[in-house]
Amino acid sequence: MLIAIDGQGHDLENPYAQHQDRAWIWIHLSQRSEVARRWILKESGIPPHEARALVAEHTRPRCTQYDNGLLFIGRGVNMDPESTPEDMVSIRAWIDEKRIVSVVLRRLRSAEAVADEFGSESPPSSPQAVLSRLMHHMVDRIGPVVEDLAEKLEDIQEDVIDDNTPTLHASALSPIRLSTIGLYRYLVPMHDAASALVSSPTLANSSDVVTELVATRDRLARLTEELNAIETRAGVTRDEIVSRRAEELNDRVYALTILAGVFLPLSVITGLLGMNVDGIPLSSNPAGFWITTISLVVLLVISLTLLRMKRWI
Repeated sequence: MLIAIDGQGHDLENPYAQHQDRAWIWIHLSQRSEVARRWILKESGIPPHEARALVAEHTRPRCTQYDNGLLFIGRGVNMDPESTPEDMVSIRAWIDEKRIVSVVLRRLRSAEAVADEFGSESPPSSPQAVLSRLMHHMVDRIGPVVEDLAEKLEDIQEDVIDDNTPTLHASALSPIRLSTIGLYRYLVPMHDAASALVSSPTLANSSDVVTELVATRDRLARLTEELNAIETRAGVTRDEIVSRRAEELNDRVYALTILAGVFLPLSVITGLLGMNVDGIPLSSNPAGFWITTISLVVLLVISLTLLRMKRWI
């Protein structure tokens, strides 16, 4: 991935050359490119520590102001069909007076959307505006993912509340909770980074950009609150599912216990009468079978009556 544009929206033939004649430029590079990595580390003029942060393998969202520029690291959802949204794509950006250099490891559609804006009626007017638009598009793509998680959880909650629906397993909530945790892990520090960016001296003279960033920061705050609410609701729903299943199990065990209690005396009597020894009562009586059967039925009725009187059934 390579995007190299100057402030007028013209493509740069050689993004790695000096562009002193341009008002400002935006260079968007892929971390996988060895040429891009070598340029960032050795030829870009970016301070060594910040240059290493731009090409680091693992990063967390943050915003750090330096004397000669600003380092911003953010995260956007992964929109590739073979990936999950919570497998977020990292973007690192260095902003100084006349340029913004952004680096990604994987494709970031938000960067492509910002590049398309250079041909619109209101293109970005500065490196700070490019960063603001990048954040705006990243948050725009995070919003629907969070809404989708909330809708899935709502569907499960309705199934749990509806008595006509078979009780779900608590594992049905696992994908939602894992996605929520994955997003929350990065959105909280990204909100902190956005807050630091709003108050950064680099944006002191860009009131329009600050206004846009404040709106983006506030939306990030709402998304993190929504994710926190989803996790809380998912926990409550899980407890309800576990409680329902425990109640079902208890009802079955209770029914089996009642049956065992009712038939235990009958089993004892039939066991005694079934012994193959002399002296069994009624063994020589032609009406012995019916006398025994009627006696067992009477005993069954008495057992049920006693259980009913004790309100066990």
